[in-house]
Amino acid sequence: MKKGWAHITIVCIGFLPLANIAQETNPDQMIEAIIESHLDKLDEGTDVALIIEDLERLAEHPININATSATELSHLYILNDVQIQKLLDYVINYGPAYTIYELNTIDGFTPDILQKMQPFIRFGKIEPETKSLKEELKYGRHQWLLRGLGNAQKAQGYKPKEDGTIPYEGNRARYYMRYNFQAGDRFSAGLTAEKDPGEAFFRGSNKHGFDFYSGHFSMKLNKTFEHITLGDYLVRSGQGLVLWQGYTSGKSEDVLGISKIGHGVRSYTSVDENLYFRGAATTLNLGRSKLSLFYSQNKVDGNLAVNDSIGNFFTSLQTSGYHRTESEIADEKTVNTANIGGIFTWQLNHLKIGTTFLYQRFDKPFIRSEQLYNRFRFSGQENYTGGIDYLFSKGKYQLFGEAALSKSKGKAVLQGAIAHLNDQLSFSLLLRHFNKDYHALWANTFAEGSQVNNESGLYLGTKFLPVKHISISAYSDIYRSNWINYSTAGPSKSWDIFMQADFRFSERYFFYIRFKNEEKEQKFKENRLYVNLPERTQKSRFHFQYKPVATITLKTRLEHVYYKGQKHENGYLVFQDVQYSPQNMPLNLTARIAWFSTESYDSRIYAYENDILYTFSIPAFYGNGFRTYLNLKYKITDKIECWAKLANTHWTDRETISSGLNELNSDNKTELKFQLRLKF
Repeated sequence: MKKGWAHITIVCIGFLPLANIAQETNPDQMIEAIIESHLDKLDEGTDVALIIEDLERLAEHPININATSATELSHLYILNDVQIQKLLDYVINYGPAYTIYELNTIDGFTPDILQKMQPFIRFGKIEPETKSLKEELKYGRHQWLLRGLGNAQKAQGYKPKEDGTIPYEGNRARYYMRYNFQAGDRFSAGLTAEKDPGEAFFRGSNKHGFDFYSGHFSMKLNKTFEHITLGDYLVRSGQGLVLWQGYTSGKSEDVLGISKIGHGVRSYTSVDENLYFRGAATTLNLGRSKLSLFYSQNKVDGNLAVNDSIGNFFTSLQTSGYHRTESEIADEKTVNTANIGGIFTWQLNHLKIGTTFLYQRFDKPFIRSEQLYNRFRFSGQENYTGGIDYLFSKGKYQLFGEAALSKSKGKAVLQGAIAHLNDQLSFSLLLRHFNKDYHALWANTFAEGSQVNNESGLYLGTKFLPVKHISISAYSDIYRSNWINYSTAGPSKSWDIFMQADFRFSERYFFYIRFKNEEKEQKFKENRLYVNLPERTQKSRFHFQYKPVATITLKTRLEHVYYKGQKHENGYLVFQDVQYSPQNMPLNLTARIAWFSTESYDSRIYAYENDILYTFSIPAFYGNGFRTYLNLKYKITDKIECWAKLANTHWTDRETISSGLNELNSDNKTELKFQLRLKF
């Protein structure tokens, strides 16, 4: 009875600040908002297709808040670990939640966060698993996805050279196909195939059709065997110092989202040809403990070389995934790599402890070029890495960290803390130190560099709600490298700061103001010598969103970049978006017109674009010109949906675009995409 009265009180209180969230939230707009919040990390070309896939899946099959787990909630990419633990504790202490209004009473669950969560969650009963695997399979769901895209203009790589040969083996279209069968959380199987522009299709080096194939089979046998997975899969563990495949969060507007929740093993359905294992994996649920074991053997692309004393070796791994030219095809699947490892985790109330081990071996030596920045990086034929991680979360506080050691005896340590002092004030802190000789080829963690080595840093973040409807987020990160990097002439130090103020006075409109300053020591040539000099990039943004009626959303953005290296540059971007979703038609339409003006690539500006399902676009704007696009989604029937996108970039300061084999003899670049999905 006490819990019942608690629910009544909580719901009544929760209604007050959440009156505007009563209307249904558009999942596509929330996915865009979540991707935008990670944009700074995406500038580095990170593949976030898995984020989009997770959110699209949850839009169709929302999480039951009353019967969920920390791992499942982490797939929202909205909540940090403290918020996840608070939500789980709420259900334990007060019983099932019945409406989204109740969640507003939990510390840290602001109306903005709840609005982003709304399309991906539900409030259902806690029901025991009663269906047999046979019944699950009988009512499983099939999905076919077919996609085609290409550029209207023909690049140099598709044109004959003087000797009559054409550099690219295939045409300029990209083809993509995916089939997936899902039976609850008990069984899944899938096949993915892709051909990139310029790659052969059912001829030449790809006589069997597509250039890339990926498949998986995963089944949950019982409560002990959480899954057995065959084929392609991802592994994510701890804080990423040993093993984390795919996207990882970093510095972004979510200044508190600095920790990770390792998902363990999951099936791979994306098309990046480098981010997965291929083999077998299983996870055993041992009560408070879990044990994951995996083995992988896969062929990857590498630059081969020959030496009289050691024979065949490779100097680098090729990660573009392109197999268009003779040299790219020659590098295809030339290196065989085997990986074997395990993850053991133990959970006790608010404390989780884990350990990860990974052994990797190549079939031929990996010998890098004799550049100074390569002196302490991995070379050889085998490597092993082990780490211990922990996560402690209780009340308003969370501590987390990981320590790892590689075969080279190089060490990596990461330690963080998050504190929600009250509804108005939260802090985050992260310390990291990675030795220059630490080797972990599958590591992916909170770091400035793409390699988890040769970096030490201190990150401080805070989120402050001074008054109702206004929130301020800020962080500062100071980091240094004790050895030369590819882009430096010696040991270097850098720092950046970020500040954003959000103003949300009603559901119909909100705006934010953002400022970011980043200063790095970079390699410049001065008096015929390379020296480290400071390079500064300042970014300022004003973003306004207005919803005049329920079916229309307008977005306006103004952005400025100031760059200072050996020269001073400015860059500007202005765009206007219109999103239209009529209530009486199964149609979603988004259009944009953008103007950009930057002095070079150094002052480039990135902006996220709406795209067809499971894809994303974050073009870099540089030079002078205009960008327009139209994106359309139409639901033909309950089982058939289609997407189309037409985009054009027109430069006013040049007659050719790009260079080399990608050069276009035009001041326009036009892209067309089409996709069809069948569900049954």
